[in-house]
Amino acid sequence: MKLLERIRTLSFPSFKFKGAKNYLALQVGKRFIRLLELGEDGKSIFRPQETIFEDGDENKKLSALKKIVAEYGLQGHRVIASLPATDGILKLYKYPSKISQKDLDSAIEWIIKRELSQIKEETTYDYFILRGEDATSVALVLARAESVNRLTNLISSAGLKPEIIDYEVLAIVNYGIYHKLALPFSILYIDYDYSILLTYNSSNISYSVINWDYLGYIKKAESHSASEELLENFIAEVRNLIVINDIFNVYIAGVALDNESFLDYILENLPILGLLDAGELPPNYFVPYILSLRERAK
Repeated sequence: MKLLERIRTLSFPSFKFKGAKNYLALQVGKRFIRLLELGEDGKSIFRPQETIFEDGDENKKLSALKKIVAEYGLQGHRVIASLPATDGILKLYKYPSKISQKDLDSAIEWIIKRELSQIKEETTYDYFILRGEDATSVALVLARAESVNRLTNLISSAGLKPEIIDYEVLAIVNYGIYHKLALPFSILYIDYDYSILLTYNSSNISYSVINWDYLGYIKKAESHSASEELLENFIAEVRNLIVINDIFNVYIAGVALDNESFLDYILENLPILGLLDAGELPPNYFVPYILSLRERAK
């Protein structure tokens, strides 16, 4: 099983539908699971599934996933899953653009050893290389082995086969590359438990995780409780990150696209360049959608 699949040069889109082997795309958050399978025509084979939980009980997630597997006859299907941004970290190291492959390999070996020596808990890692005109960058992904094992155990216990785990931040970057967004591009991805603001160009990836409870905000808004302050705090934090990172235009994606009043407020207060959909799927399935599109592991 290949954990945290190595993306060779991030030169995709080498995405394909025709002849590709179908994978179930699974996204597991603290309080939700989403499952999707796209056919060769890019359309969902069965009705996309999302289950929301009141808490992060792993047993409830397993029961819900087992129910979906049984209902749609998915036993034994292979799975590509995303590892939440909060369960890992991506670090970038830059080197001269003309560095030899031998020296680059040595540098990569050294940074991996150094990073692992500073982490007390068991860690899974992978890396990929970004080759730009001015620099060669190595992006190293480090993830808690406990988190990876918990995710793969959930998949296996539901009667599925875990084959690829992709870091959530990279899945979002993949969307921009696949849809050929002009470089550099920035994406604000909003989900129930947290949001991610990232920027990508040919030699750099930067991102911030914003711990803002969108699900809690929605519940307060529906019950007419005070939610305006929560929204203003979120906007202020995003705006600060935009200023600090010299971001001029941002695409927006995720569950917020289905909330008209929330989206209107975002568009009025942030420099939003465009909305990123999930094909013909509801915007909740943004991450599973791009997991389903990416090239299948050989």
